[in-house]
Amino acid sequence: MLRHEKRQVFDLPPQKLVVTEHRAEVKLCPNSGREVSAAFPAGVNAPTQYGPRFNAWLVYLRGQQFIPLDRISQLCADLFSRPVSEATVQAATAAAYNALSGFETRVFGLVVQAPIAHADETGLRVAGSLHWLHVLSTKSLTWYGIHRKRGSDAIRHFALLPRFAGRLIHDCLSAYLELKCLHGLCNAHLLRELAFLSEVLRQKWAKRMLCLLLKMHRSVGAHRIRAGPFSVPQSAAWTRKYQAVLREGFAENPETQSLSGRRGRPKHTKAQNLLLRLRQHENSVLAFLEDFRVPFSNNQAEQDLRMMKVQQKISGAFRTLEGAQTFARIRAYLSTVRKNKRDVFQETINALIGLPFMPNAAS
Repeated sequence: MLRHEKRQVFDLPPQKLVVTEHRAEVKLCPNSGREVSAAFPAGVNAPTQYGPRFNAWLVYLRGQQFIPLDRISQLCADLFSRPVSEATVQAATAAAYNALSGFETRVFGLVVQAPIAHADETGLRVAGSLHWLHVLSTKSLTWYGIHRKRGSDAIRHFALLPRFAGRLIHDCLSAYLELKCLHGLCNAHLLRELAFLSEVLRQKWAKRMLCLLLKMHRSVGAHRIRAGPFSVPQSAAWTRKYQAVLREGFAENPETQSLSGRRGRPKHTKAQNLLLRLRQHENSVLAFLEDFRVPFSNNQAEQDLRMMKVQQKISGAFRTLEGAQTFARIRAYLSTVRKNKRDVFQETINALIGLPFMPNAAS
């Protein structure tokens, strides 16, 4: 014999549910005449029920893969010859929601202490009306909240951001700017606005500012690897270039004089509004130059919102606010688990048996 040759075939075993039957002996007490029996294992509460692994499977399909309820029933019928009802899936998700209250409290406390966090919001249809899905997240944590309002009312209701003392990365929503924390604006949004002004409205300064911000971003990336933060003269040089382009922009877009007989200031153009924002929030726009930990964009929050929007496109609007809140808490847990490179399915099982993953620090 010269050698062995190997060929491997990976396949699935037949899919079936394993039924474990528990029996408790019942006896008659000779003294009292009453029946007595041994206790069943913890969690075995009904004549028939699904176990934590199967319930975790239902939660995983709903919260991680965004599969609609009727398709989950069909999937279980096809794989296990046992279709599940919508109520069964909802009961599993409700159990997960209740099991994750401590996790939500932990994330709430950690994200408040984070040095940098990302905030964003997007519309969500709940019970036939527009609500807002709010996210506050880091590289390792995700928190979601749902409210009827987008701005200050929601921020006060959640009582999270008023306690945040780090640097908040956002898209310049006025309600965020009212907070006392440090700020960092999403430059990706600014680049899109600058591209519009340059390509559609033919604003020369906008093209120069767009190129300058991208050049700054590339320089930060290269400098971070080689030498660490910019020196004071280097930062000052970048700031002077930024301010020079702003002056060009204001020269290209002088404010018009109000017509005689009309009160108040004339309405600003899109270019003027952006110029004023860039000047007023210069420190927040250029925060990534001063502190290399500050990201150039708010991409983290946008990614965390995107999957929630995907869920709504697949399954449609939420029927009730309670259902939306249940889904949001479970999704925040699954997102945090995945960010921390944990096994999503196993951690879902752990949550249902009372041992959810608990992050230890914000990053």
